[in-house]
Amino acid sequence: MRFLLLDIAPAEAVQCSLFLRPDDPRRVKLMGAVDHLNHRYGRDRVRYASTGIERGWKLRVEFLSPRFTTRWSELLSV
Repeated sequence: MRFLLLDIAPAEAVQCSLFLRPDDPRRVKLMGAVDHLNHRYGRDRVRYASTGIERGWKLRVEFLSPRFTTRWSELLSV
């Protein structure tokens, strides 16, 4: 199953066009190829130039603290 999320991007990464069709099959195919390459070679290896330069840090999900004060599923048991 695949999901195509359209129009969800940081404001600085949006390139506006009067002629862009989000349901264009070529665009869908391109996004699939970009996703495949990023999955294979690592996060953000292929991206739009408009997304800017490399940032000094990235959120690492594996380093997040447990949320046992707000998530029942992460409640510590003794």
